[in-house]
Amino acid sequence: MRWLDRALLRQFRVFRAASLNSWRRTSSSASERALQYKIGEKIHGFTIEQVTSVPELLLTAVKLSHDNTGAKYLHLAREDSENLFSVQFRTTPMDSTGVPHILEHTVLCGSEKYPCRDPFFKMMNRSLATFMNALTAADYTLYPFSTQNSKDFQNLLSVYLDAVFFPRLQELDFWQEGWRLEHENPTDAHSPLVFKGIVFNEMKGAFTSSESVFTQKLQNKLLPDHTYAVVSGGDPTYIPDLTWEQLKQFHATHYHPSNARCFALWGLWCAKEDVFSV
Repeated sequence: MRWLDRALLRQFRVFRAASLNSWRRTSSSASERALQYKIGEKIHGFTIEQVTSVPELLLTAVKLSHDNTGAKYLHLAREDSENLFSVQFRTTPMDSTGVPHILEHTVLCGSEKYPCRDPFFKMMNRSLATFMNALTAADYTLYPFSTQNSKDFQNLLSVYLDAVFFPRLQELDFWQEGWRLEHENPTDAHSPLVFKGIVFNEMKGAFTSSESVFTQKLQNKLLPDHTYAVVSGGDPTYIPDLTWEQLKQFHATHYHPSNARCFALWGLWCAKEDVFSV
């Protein structure tokens, strides 16, 4: 099914190269142009499902569905200096090993098109982005970014989509981002073994706050038979139960376009081009 993932990525990119209809050339408002689209209209592999004007926010919302994969895409056309994109997945944890959280970290450690170490952090020094992040919630994971520069938008879009759909997921990255056993003194093989790892240490820090512990435990106890009964970010007691193979299987199950929801806000620079320029 990987060809479907690649097809989705190509069709996101082809928006920008789309030829303009006459009314799109003459309209001065991205919101007005978006209102011209009709329910059922086909656009580069997507079908428009809903077009809604939101005058309170000075925008037009267009909901689309990808024909081949079922991916959902919400496009907001608005005169704004910011250009934002986010891809998110439903990532329902069944235990407290923190698999969605560790996967969020690991997919950003290099992909097929960008096999360099940590392309996400490299872009932070090279990009004009006004926001870059990745977040794991109780039952979903999202990867948002924003920028005011059109070329920068294209670069970040390519990095983000390749990261989530085609990550390398190398074992050493799992040991670094998730958990590992390491000598307390790396230069002394006789020193005690201790648990380390970026997510492992992050969650240890999170649970040092009494407020965080109370909030987490309250949610867990209120819904004991639900996925909210577990810790999506990972409980340090259970994080070492997670294996590299389980991480890869979680990605194969959840990180597919059919489970993806994409959201975008286009600003002023795209008002001169196609309303769906990506």
